[in-house]
Amino acid sequence: MMKHIATRTYIALGLCFVLVTVLLMALLIGLVPDQFRAVRAGRAALAEAIAANGSALIGRDELSRLRSTLRLVVDRNADLLSAAVRRADGEVVVAVGDHQRHWREVNDDLSSECFIKVPVWQGDQPWGRIELRFAPLTGGGRLALLYDPRLHLIVFVIVGAFFLFRFYLGRVLRHLDPSQAVPTHVRSALDTLAEGLIVIDKKEQVVLANAALATILGKTPEQLLGLRASKLGFARAGAVRLAAADSPWLKAIKSGLPQRNDMLELSDAQGRRRTFIVNCSPVLGSGGDHAGVLVSLDDVTELEANKVELRASKDEAEAANQAKSDFLANMSHEIRTPMNAILGFTDVLRRGYERSNEDRHKYLDTIHRSGTHLLQLIDDVLDLSKVEAGQLEMERLRVPVHALINDVVAVLKVQAEAKGLTLELLIDSHLPATVATDPTRLRQIATNLIGNAIKFTERGGVQVRLALVTDNAAALYHLHVVDTGVGIAATKLDSVFEPFVQADTSITRQFGGTGLGLAISRRFARLLGGDIVAHSTAGSGTTFIVTFDPGPLHGVPLLSPAEAFAARDAEPAALGASWKFAPTTRVLIVDDGEENRELVRLVLENAGLVTVGAENGLEAVKLATAQHFDAVLMDIQMPVMDGYEASTRLRADGLTVPIVALTADAMKGFEQKCLAAGCSHYLTKPVDIDALLELLGSLLDGIRVATATRVATSTVASLDLALDDVTPIVSTLAQANPALHATIAKFVDGLPARFAQVQAAAVAGDLAAVAQFAHWLKGAGGTVGYGAFWQPAAALESSALNGKREAIDPALATLAALAARLQRPDSQVSAMPTLLTVTPKVTFDTTVIRSRLPLGDPRMRATVERFLARLDERLNALEQAAAVGNSTELVEFGSWLKGAGGSVGFDHFTEPATRLASAGEGDHAAHLLDEIRDILARIELPSANPTTTSPPAVRQAAT
Repeated sequence: MMKHIATRTYIALGLCFVLVTVLLMALLIGLVPDQFRAVRAGRAALAEAIAANGSALIGRDELSRLRSTLRLVVDRNADLLSAAVRRADGEVVVAVGDHQRHWREVNDDLSSECFIKVPVWQGDQPWGRIELRFAPLTGGGRLALLYDPRLHLIVFVIVGAFFLFRFYLGRVLRHLDPSQAVPTHVRSALDTLAEGLIVIDKKEQVVLANAALATILGKTPEQLLGLRASKLGFARAGAVRLAAADSPWLKAIKSGLPQRNDMLELSDAQGRRRTFIVNCSPVLGSGGDHAGVLVSLDDVTELEANKVELRASKDEAEAANQAKSDFLANMSHEIRTPMNAILGFTDVLRRGYERSNEDRHKYLDTIHRSGTHLLQLIDDVLDLSKVEAGQLEMERLRVPVHALINDVVAVLKVQAEAKGLTLELLIDSHLPATVATDPTRLRQIATNLIGNAIKFTERGGVQVRLALVTDNAAALYHLHVVDTGVGIAATKLDSVFEPFVQADTSITRQFGGTGLGLAISRRFARLLGGDIVAHSTAGSGTTFIVTFDPGPLHGVPLLSPAEAFAARDAEPAALGASWKFAPTTRVLIVDDGEENRELVRLVLENAGLVTVGAENGLEAVKLATAQHFDAVLMDIQMPVMDGYEASTRLRADGLTVPIVALTADAMKGFEQKCLAAGCSHYLTKPVDIDALLELLGSLLDGIRVATATRVATSTVASLDLALDDVTPIVSTLAQANPALHATIAKFVDGLPARFAQVQAAAVAGDLAAVAQFAHWLKGAGGTVGYGAFWQPAAALESSALNGKREAIDPALATLAALAARLQRPDSQVSAMPTLLTVTPKVTFDTTVIRSRLPLGDPRMRATVERFLARLDERLNALEQAAAVGNSTELVEFGSWLKGAGGSVGFDHFTEPATRLASAGEGDHAAHLLDEIRDILARIELPSANPTTTSPPAVRQAAT
């Protein structure tokens, strides 16, 4: 049984027994005062004193005084219960207290500690005795021992000494150094271990700790001794406090089984959380019981951190891999679609399957568009790689941004109108005449954002707004692109700026794209000292806000919105211009690809340049040193001798004419390498013909010649789209390139059959065939120089795709009227018969039309009512204009209605107004005016104040 008693208790009990033994010996030999003996002696002395005094009083026969003395003594001694004087014959002559009840005879007349009898004398004769009855010192019977003060002393000493000894032993044992019991060489071996090591007893107290653990905790091994393991701060993962019952060392002690690979956390001296693998092995004590546990702590903090980083890296890699997979899927679609067209139509041309010259031009146009699209994809990827590698440098040129953005809007407006959308440029503040920025990158940003807005918008339109915002003397140029398209969910706004990411995978399936445009645009904007942010609600349109640093504006004039528009319209357009050079100007074309040399040769000779070809650098060096050339176009990657070496040798031979590098390497660094080799300029392949001619024009004193293709759209619309106009339409390519006369004539000759087919398709309700014809005519007509077909063909395509059957007959009539005016290149009169004789018919419905604006606002309602009143007034005036064929007024009205109708919430006006603005003459115009009046008649406004006057044609809805 003693083996279950703790060592400290066992030792304390043994010391108590030793102390009691010594105390008993002291009592036995009288070294410890006896309290009862002192009391008895005092009682005996009192009795003797009373007896002596009583003998004297009895001798004088003064018993009354003796009674007084006894009463005084009884009253003053609480232990004295009663007293009496008894004669020798047994008669009590004096009694104090209830002596008869308290007194009893004692055998042999002996006194005891409670009953004391003292004889009194009268003279020399015994007279009697004095009897004193005291309270007993202890209880009677077996309980009398409990009142023994010696027992009290022994019990007090045992209890007090036990707790004192136990407390003292606890303090002493805690400060004892158990390590002294461990041999020095063993202790040194434990301290050399890299893992922490502690020995814990059954009470969780540390009895041994090595240096590794002490260093982690910022203490010495001695300072850890006696501490409870639970006080060291162990916790589960996530700083969850470790419960005592859950500690592996207590589990090991209770079960007697080792605990392996338990993960615990502990804060080190610097407060950093560290992770340990804990192993606990029970330690046997005397008697075969487990007296403690050996705990080893293996620090795996770095390993766990590496696991976390590895897991994060794994997640990041998986996300990147998924993004790459999505990108490759998108790119596969984006690349294969144009590649399919390029390879397919190339194969058709190779096999001679084209049925006409028009087919050949159509296939070539498709190949060209597809190749341009592929090049744009490659440029996007290269631009992104340059930005992310930090190798893209921005130019800082003074440019009129308002004119630049206007050019972008003008180019994309055709695309917007083809979808039935409005695209307008607004200026919200005074703008600087010029700013310092990179025009190429800014144009790229604007084209991307506006193009996206058009692509993702099905109804309504797109607004482009410009403003200069000054904050604390710092100015930022703002470009806002606002659309009414599909919108972007708030949770996806940030992700759309990530490479290869779109807001929704369904977006890719529906609209296409690689997800690179916005990522590149934002990086460009940030390199220009600004940013791009987006605000959007899914289904309610999106606003992209582009900001960039306009550079120093000191001394730069500020233009009002009206002045900016005027300056914008006055900007000369370079697009479509051609170049002419002196007939003796010679250019050496160096390229190992015969096709590349042929392409460049055709372009340059068409501009009047004399060209000579060389298929490698060595041949180029021989030709350039033997003949005179005004410029050299140098390919870089060539066999025998590449462009770098050839340029270096030519410069070393004293050649000073411009050497223009033409290379497919578009990464940053190749330009510097080309310039270092001796090239004076650098262009990338595929060759941009306009850029090449522009560069050669500046280097060789070329003369820019404006071409007929620069006729404004509005001019074409007003001159060429009238139904009753008989002015011949001449191909713009016929004069520029006589070699194309046969192709143009073939296009004109084939139109009657195609119109017959589309007319039959329209009667049969085959809208897909109508749309296909319109799409063909839109591209083929422009290809052969008949640009007048573009707008009405685009309108016909849109109407067919959107199921607007009522608009198909008028559109076909317009196109037929245009086709009847076409003039073959080899004829002075129109060669086309009247293709369609049907009168366009428009079917009207009675559906009520309401504005999408909140007309509960009085100001908004007043604006709408003013618009309707003005529309009604202008319609009355335009009926006479239509009767006399005033196309200018009709086109102007159509343009006004197209914008104003949508602004006040009546989108129904957009389609007929667009057609009227494109072809505002004759019976066709009259029908469109009837359609517009029908729409006006069906407009219904919610009822308002009775005093409000509404236009006659507008109905008031019941509240």
